[in-house]
Amino acid sequence: LLWLEWGPQRGHRWVWLPILLPALPLVVGQYALALHLELDGQFATLIWGHLLWVVPWMLFVLKPAWQRIDPRLLLIARTLGWSPMKIFCCVKCPQILRPVLVTLAVGFSVSIAQYMPTLWLGAGRFPTLTTEAVALSSGGSTGILAAQALWQLLLPLVVFTLMAGLSLWVGHRRQGLR
Repeated sequence: LLWLEWGPQRGHRWVWLPILLPALPLVVGQYALALHLELDGQFATLIWGHLLWVVPWMLFVLKPAWQRIDPRLLLIARTLGWSPMKIFCCVKCPQILRPVLVTLAVGFSVSIAQYMPTLWLGAGRFPTLTTEAVALSSGGSTGILAAQALWQLLLPLVVFTLMAGLSLWVGHRRQGLR
C-alpha cells in the first residue's frame, strides 16, 4: 500500500522483472550480491530474498483495485482539509481492505514456494516446508515426503480460505456503507 500511495509513479518497470524473467538468473544475482556484501545466512537477507519475489505478485494483484478507488471520495476529503496521511488511512485503506486480504494470501503462496532463495540466501540455516520436501525427495521417507507435500498444498489453501472468510465478513459488516 505504501508503494502504491507514495512510490514512484513512473520508471518502476523493473519491479515486474521477477515475474517476467526466468528465476534462476535472478536468484544467482541475489546470491552473488549477498555474498559480495557478506550478508548470506542472515534472516534479514532471507526476508529480502522472499520480498523480491512476493512484492511484484502482490502489486500485480492489488494495483487494479487501487486504481478503482473512487476519486470523488478523495476530492471530498481534500475539500475538508484532510492531510494526505489521513486520506490514506481513513479513505483509501478501508476501501481496499478486501483486495488486501486476497493479496496477503497470494503473497503467502508465493513465499511458501521459494526454494532457491531460501536455501542460498539463508545458507541452508532456515528450514522450510519447501526445503525439507526437496531434501526428502532425494532419499528420505516417502511418507514424510508425502506429508510435507500435502502441507505445502494445504497451508496456502488454509490461508486463502481464511482470507476469503475475512473478506466476506468485512463485506457483510460494511454492507450499509455502499
